[in-house]
This record gives sequence, structure tokens and C-alpha cells, in this order.
Amino acid sequence: MNAFRRVSLAVMAMALLVFTAALAQTEDAARIEKQAEGGVLALVIYGADKTEVGKASAMALTEDILATAYHVISQAYDVEAVSSKGKKMKIDGIVGFDKNLDVALLKLRGKVQPLTVSVSGPEALAEGARLFALGSNESGQIVVSEGTLRKYFEVGPGQKAMEIALSLPDQFSGGPIIGIGGNVQGMAILLGQQLQLGLPISAVQKVSRSGKVTEFKSWTRQDYFSLPEGATFGGRVAAALDNLSAARMHLEKAVSLIPSFTEGYWLLANVYDQERDNSLAIDAYKKVIELDPSRAAAYAGLGGVLKRVGQIKEAAEALEKAISLNIESKEIFFDLGDAYEALENWAAAASAYEKYLSLKPEMSWNGELRLGLCRAKLGQYDAAIAAYLEALKEQPADLKVNFSLAEVYEKAGQLDKAEEVYSRLAQINPAEAKTYYSQIMRMYDSAEKYDKAIGPAQKIVELDPKNESNIYNLGFMYFKLQKYDQAVEQFKQCVALKPDFATAWFQIGSSYFNEKKYAEAIEPFKKYTELVPDEPNGWLSLGVQYMFLRNFEKALEPMKRCVELKPDNPNAQYNLAIVYLNLKDNLSARDIYKKLTTLDPALAEKLKKFLR
Repeated sequence: MNAFRRVSLAVMAMALLVFTAALAQTEDAARIEKQAEGGVLALVIYGADKTEVGKASAMALTEDILATAYHVISQAYDVEAVSSKGKKMKIDGIVGFDKNLDVALLKLRGKVQPLTVSVSGPEALAEGARLFALGSNESGQIVVSEGTLRKYFEVGPGQKAMEIALSLPDQFSGGPIIGIGGNVQGMAILLGQQLQLGLPISAVQKVSRSGKVTEFKSWTRQDYFSLPEGATFGGRVAAALDNLSAARMHLEKAVSLIPSFTEGYWLLANVYDQERDNSLAIDAYKKVIELDPSRAAAYAGLGGVLKRVGQIKEAAEALEKAISLNIESKEIFFDLGDAYEALENWAAAASAYEKYLSLKPEMSWNGELRLGLCRAKLGQYDAAIAAYLEALKEQPADLKVNFSLAEVYEKAGQLDKAEEVYSRLAQINPAEAKTYYSQIMRMYDSAEKYDKAIGPAQKIVELDPKNESNIYNLGFMYFKLQKYDQAVEQFKQCVALKPDFATAWFQIGSSYFNEKKYAEAIEPFKKYTELVPDEPNGWLSLGVQYMFLRNFEKALEPMKRCVELKPDNPNAQYNLAIVYLNLKDNLSARDIYKKLTTLDPALAEKLKKFLR
């Protein structure tokens, strides 16, 4: 067999596998449709003038009792059933209903094959289970749609419904939802606004049936969703399915119809909360508390919204109340700690975080981080370090935890450990390595451990060698270590990169001065005075160099310029007087002496000894 032949066969085999899988799915749907179609009917809803106003679906519970969604027939003047074979059948009327769950039972004139429900109850379905829905399309034909069960959710006290992943038109309302085994699992209900659910068949079966048939002509017609039960059901379903706009619409209607509807206000408060409609959320939570003062979750929700809008003190009080009512929540202690942090009540915040951590939350590291921050604010550095180290066990590479640990090591005076953590951060986050090495340099500089500041300063220069400020900082560390030759070398690199870097010129001059190289210091100080002519220290430093060289003629002008710029500088005045004395200008020196008696009497007395 040649290579092409082998490849062709492989492709054909793959295609066959795909086709077989698709066929298997189609066969399941076809099997269930064939098995159930006799018990599924299309409903045609008629208005007052006997014109068609809508279509829906129904499923046969018995030979002549159909179940459908209450809302689809709530305003009907007449209803007609159509079988999967196209046979039209009369509906005599209603024999039972449950408005709370949107279920209606209809009496069929005639007989059909009832659907099969397991005698042991509905199949136990797991999330992701395959489901098949049967119902009417827009043309009134019975069709099948396949999907899955997403999850169960509550639609009332003790009553769950199925969140379903099926593509269904509104006409499927009232149709059956069937499991892969062929047993009916529930009834499809579509409420518009992309709201669809499956009501478990057990709930449908529990609806009471009266012995009397209420004909549609005698029926009190009402818009289901304008009724308390309909508004409540729609609101609960929409809230559970995270359709906030629909939930808001239905629940606002429900609480307007039932002013004492605690659960309605509770659901509505949660909707407002999620929508960040803070004012309405606060009012709704307060209404829940008014109706049910013992509802801890309402205080917790209120506290969360109050914290969000900056009413921190009131938020903390609400959260404390929820805790006093024994709310079953770990996160509320974290929220309370966060509120106390905002109030800068570090002790109370730390206590809340400790309680949170004692409850063993799944991700405790953030609580340890916040506890550490509070302990650090309280000056309890050892406790803060312990908390940060616990946080690192879960999140060893977290930037905030590591940085906070480094800071608290620094505050605790454990500088070597702080350096170790800052260096680790440079490895974890190389994009910010300069920042972390700068922290180390600053730390040792503040501690006057300049020898240890050299290493990080060199690292910074290695990372960014063309940045004159980085080089200057390295030079300045050498300067503080009195290693003036190395300092001058760095400062000269600075002015090579940036010739107008005035401070670097000043430091070159200062380095030479400290080495008593007064002649070499003159040019850097001159350059400094050219760049910042209005800065008196430059002129003072230049004049002093000339004085040490005993060139008082050249010292005179820089000293005079310094005094012009800052006449209240006693040192400048004194040095100018010394220059005058060396130039035999005793009169000018005496004038300065008079000024010094006010500016600095001690210097005045010192100068007086030299006056003639």
C-alpha cells in the first residue's frame, strides 16, 4: 500500500468516526422524539375575537390531562391542541394550576398517549447530563432540541429548577424535557428576555386537580406577570440566571404588589447591589432589615454597599451586626477587617483578620497579607513578619507580599533580610529590578551603611548605564564613604553624558576640596556657577577655593556675589570679611562686623579679634 493510499484511508476513517458520533447523537434525538411525540401537543392560543394570539406546547400527564406553562394560557379565550400528526383537538378548560410555579393543567377532549415518567421519580441528573426538549415550532410542528443540564437553582422555598443549555423558541413553553433514558425530567418554561428553565416533573405532578373543569369563557383572564405570583416567579428565575434587568423589572413589580414581601426585597437588594445601583441597594437592604431584623445576610449586604460608597463607619457597624447574628460567612470577617483598615483602626482590623484566618478560608494568603499590614502599622514587626511569611507559603512570587515583607524587615532593623527579599523581587519582576535595587540603596543610605549601598548602586548602573542619575547616585555613595577618587570618576561620567548636570559639577568640586585639591576644584565650581548663577553656595565654594590658595583678589568677586544673593548668610559674610582683611580693606570688614552682630554674634566676636 503506497503512502497516498494509507493517508486516504486514515482520512476516511477519521471522517467515519466523526460521522458516526454525529449519527449517534441524531439517533438518540430521533429515538426520543419518536417515543414521546404522541404525548406532546402544540397549543394554539386564541384571543377575544377568536384570532390566534400565540403558540405554545403541552405534555400529556394522562390520556386527557395536559400540563403547560400557566403564563401562556393566562389570558386565553380559547385554546386548541394539535397532535404531532396534525390532528386538532379541543381543550375543554383548566383543571388545576400553580401560579407560584407557572403550571397549568388542561382537560383535553379526546385521548393521547401519556408520556413516561419513571416510577421511582425523575432520573437523577448530574450537571452536564444530556437533555432533549420537545415542543412546537412557529409552524406548529413538534420538533426536538438537544442540549445539557447546566445546574439546579432555587425558584422558591424548597423548590429547585433546572438551568438548561438548549436552544428553544418561546413556543416550547409547556413542552417536556426528557433524559437520555427516555423518561420525562421536567417541563420547559420560557419567560421571554432569554429566560428559560426546566421545572422538574415532580413539581408538575404535585399540582392539584379539581374535579371541575373551568372553561376558558368563565376564566378570569390576567397578565400572569402582573400578578404577585408571576412577578415573583419571573424575578426569582431572572435573578438566579443573572438576568439583572429582567430580575429588576419583575421584582420591583412583585414588591409593589406585596409590600411585606421580604424575600422579594432581599432578591431585589442583591440585584441592585450587582448593578452597583448603590442608593437603591441600601434602601432595599434596609427594607429587608425592617421586615426581618434577624436576617444577618441583609446586614452583611448593607455593610458591603456602605463600604463601597465610603460610609465606612456605618459599614463596620452593619458588618458587626451581621456577625452578632451568627452569619455563616468567613468572608464577612475579611470585609470587616477591610473596613477597619479604612478607618485606620489597625487593632480592630487585625482582630477581624485573625478571626477570618481562624476559620481556615481556602485562600488564606490575602488575609495573612492584610494582617501583616495591620501589625506593621501597629509597630508589631515580628508579628507582621510572621504573617507575611505565612502568606508566602501560598504565594511565594506575589509582589505585594514580598515587598511588604522587605519593608517590615527594614523597619525592624533586619536590613540583610530586607536586602535578600528586595533582591528576590528583582528576580521575580525583572522589569522593576531598578526599583528594588534602589530600595536597597536607599535603605543602606538611610542607615549610613554606605559600603553596603555601593553594590545595589552598581547594579542599577549595570541595568541602565546611560542614565546619568544612576551614575550620580553611585558617585554620591563613594563620596559619603570618602572615596573621593572613585566619586570623581563617577561624577565625570555624569557630566560626560549630561554636560549641564550642575549638581555633578558641584560634587566634583566638593570631592577635590575634601582631598584639599583646591586648584582642581576651581573649574568644577566655576562650571557650577555658570549653570546656576543664582545659587549662592556655588559662589561661596568657588571663593573658598581661592581663599585656601591665598588668592584673595580672585576670591573677592565670588564672595561678594554670594553675599548679594544671600545677605543673611553669616558664613558668607564672615568669609567676605576675611577676604577684605587680607586685601587690607579694614573698613569693609568693619561694616560686615556690624552686620554679624545681628546675624551671628558668635561669628562677630570671632571676626572682632582680627579687626584693627
